[in-house]
This record gives sequence, structure tokens and C-alpha cells, in this order.
Amino acid sequence: MPRKKNENTGPGAPLWCLSYGDLVTNMLVFFVMLFAFSTINPVKFQQIAYSFVIALGGGMGVLPSNPVFSPPMPVPPEFIMQGPMTVAQLYSSLSGVKQKIEKEYGAGTVEIVQAENEVRVRIKGDVLFDACSAFVRPNARSLLAMLVPELVGAQREGYRIYVEGHANYTTATCPGFVDDFDISAARAVNVLHYLRSLGVDDSKMAAISYGDNILVSTKEPAKNRRVEIAIRRE
Repeated sequence: MPRKKNENTGPGAPLWCLSYGDLVTNMLVFFVMLFAFSTINPVKFQQIAYSFVIALGGGMGVLPSNPVFSPPMPVPPEFIMQGPMTVAQLYSSLSGVKQKIEKEYGAGTVEIVQAENEVRVRIKGDVLFDACSAFVRPNARSLLAMLVPELVGAQREGYRIYVEGHANYTTATCPGFVDDFDISAARAVNVLHYLRSLGVDDSKMAAISYGDNILVSTKEPAKNRRVEIAIRRE
């Protein structure tokens, strides 16, 4: 007699599918957790994307199927990678310091001059020193201190600082000094020493004496007595 089939057994998947389904589910959960733990900085991502666009000139990419940006995609200012401080940026920053100095010491105390590869801070000698003296006046030290953050920042950007002394006395009658060259040298060195005491790197500074060889006025000798701080990109 033929054997009867078990009537309680219905259609269904093999038992191994149960283990396979558990494995796939566990892998899905695992990758979802990895994605959840990962973080994407959108600013960094767009900076990288825009850098590729700039490098390719805003045009076709490596593959012909890539899109063409015509005209070149504009780059938002916040995504532009900042480079070294330019001379124009340094001039603008020092101009802001000049306004603060003039509020305390009066208009015309400091002059900011921009050249091709440098910015000069021209300070009246009569503000920094007493007559025939090379010592920085105590009430003028805060003036130099206002410049220190800009000088330190410029050094970090690759600039060197030259402290230049200029003098213009009618006769060499200042006690202890031979001539204008001598007193302007002492003044430049003393300003350098004070800036160094405030944190300016002396390995990127130099003191220079010009005496009365470079005049800014032939009618007003007092204007020629000055200290110029040249912040120069070599």
C-alpha cells in the first residue's frame, strides 16, 4: 500500500533561507550603523569640489560625460582657500591700527605707505623720543604696542621687518652722539629691542640707520626725524 503524505506540511522556503535572511539583515544593520557614525563636513566637501572646478578652468572634466560649466561656476567667498596675506591686505589692516593710534596721539602721528612688496609705518620721531635722545618715551610705548599684533601676524605670513632710523638735526650737538647717523642708529636699535620685548621675532627683524640721507621734507626738518618700520615680503 502506498505511503500517505503528511497533510500538515504546506509549501514554504527551505530552512537555510532563514539563516541567510538573518545574515543579510545583520549586514544591513551594520552598514546603517557605519553610515550613522560617519560625519560629512559640507563646507569641506564643497571646498574640494570647487577646487576641482577651478583647477579644470570651470570646464570639462576628465571624462567626456562630465558636465560643462559655461561660464565657469562662481565660487562663493566662504569657499575660497585663503593664501598668504597680500601687501594690500596688510596695508588695510595697518590702516585700521593707524586710526586707533591717531585717536590717542593725534592726527598725522603715523603714516602708512604701501609699495609693491612692502608696507611702511612711518612714525614721527618727536612722538617716540625726546630731543637728542634715543630712548623710547614711556608714554609712546603703547603706540608701538598697538602695532605688535600686526607685526607678529605679518612675520607668520613670511614678511620680514626692518626698523629704519632717520634723523635731521642742524648741528651735531646732541651729547653722546657723533652725528645724525649715530643717533638714528641708536633709535632704530632701541625700537627693535622694545618690539622684541613685546613678542616680535628678532630673527626676522633688522635695524638700519639712514641718518639724514633720506629726507621727506626740505622745509620742515622735524618731519625728517622719524622711525620707519618696513614690513617687507622678500
